[in-house]
Amino acid sequence: MSCMLREIRQFSSAFFERYLEPPVIRFVAISFIALEFLSLLISFWTSKGGTNIFGSWAGGDYSCFYIAGTILNKYSPDRLYDFHLQAVLLHDLLPGITVTNELPFINPPFFALLFRPLSLLPFTLSFYTWSLVSISLYVSGFLLIRKTLDSIPHDASTIALLLALSFEPFLMESVVGGNTSAFGFFAIALALFLDRKGKAILSGMALGLCLYKPTYLLLILPMFVFARHIKLLYGFIICGILLAGISYLSVGKQPCFDYVNTLLGASQMSVGSQEIFRTFKYVDIFSFCRLLLRGSSPYSLVTVIITFVVSLPFLIKLWLKLEHLDNSRRDLVWASTITWTAVFNLHFAIYDSIIVVLAVLLTTNVLYRKTGAAMPTIFRSLIILLYITPCITQSIAILLGFQLFTVVLILTGAYQYFLARKSDSDDGCHNI
Repeated sequence: MSCMLREIRQFSSAFFERYLEPPVIRFVAISFIALEFLSLLISFWTSKGGTNIFGSWAGGDYSCFYIAGTILNKYSPDRLYDFHLQAVLLHDLLPGITVTNELPFINPPFFALLFRPLSLLPFTLSFYTWSLVSISLYVSGFLLIRKTLDSIPHDASTIALLLALSFEPFLMESVVGGNTSAFGFFAIALALFLDRKGKAILSGMALGLCLYKPTYLLLILPMFVFARHIKLLYGFIICGILLAGISYLSVGKQPCFDYVNTLLGASQMSVGSQEIFRTFKYVDIFSFCRLLLRGSSPYSLVTVIITFVVSLPFLIKLWLKLEHLDNSRRDLVWASTITWTAVFNLHFAIYDSIIVVLAVLLTTNVLYRKTGAAMPTIFRSLIILLYITPCITQSIAILLGFQLFTVVLILTGAYQYFLARKSDSDDGCHNI
């Protein structure tokens, strides 16, 4: 067995040295970016009634955010969560889509306010404007974290940015697909940046922006509760109060209550509607089990519960020590928690998994600090899998009922957890 592992490691090292040189990586990343933006232009150029030559919706999921802004501009705010009105406006906007198609807006009222000015523009122009906003948020979040990564060389950072921009969950699912995951990415990046700068209250306030989509907070917030990071939690509470106040003052009481009811019912919608929540697009453990077992069943729920019960105590053990760890291990705890957030969830879409880019950057910085340019073969293999798997995972999920990307995320999170548990020694990372 040891001989086989040694041969695999030697083969992998030779493969990386021959085919994964910086010029090759740059060419592949730039090619992906160019092809996707060409497909984006074609999708709108060939759009008729909202559907295009690819058989998809022009603008992807952006239509639900555009409609939320339209309701606030042209109707009573009390109708923001009127799903019947949303459906009518959706089919007016995209008359070529199937009659049964739905795409409800289920984010909080303060987030709908962002789309009021954008919904005053024609849909196509509004979509392109939001795409530029998404790219700006994503790049800004990346650059914020880059400022705090002292061990990654400049040339490696340039390649990392190209890989991040060409990452399928961002480029295809978030930009072309019209999603808002770049907002969450920026919020977590800003919170991480401020935390690393010792500005705990501001970090908590930045993390509070993730209330626009609470699934981002399912592990990150408990991490700080167990770590007794009181100042950060104060900042989070302050931000939550401010956002609640903005929502109340902007749209009134009724939409705020409607949002709470919508939030409580979102999990039931995800369980019961394949049209609204397409399981093949989700990478969390609950969706993984539903997909594998061909629908909701007691077995899938039991599997999820067992996974949580068995796995979470290991993370909690690290969280309890967070404030007493050195910088490297603290970064690895952050990285592991971010990665596991995508897995330990009730519904976490593939486009939301762009936050894993932050986890990879933190891990890369630690390994550069420990090993220099000689990145461990396991970690380089995981990066390749993280980059390539999203390109094929949805097709595999549809055909075979198996979400491959979930497995890759589990392997990555386990590796980061293992690094965090290792002693803070050079030898510890050289051999991993």
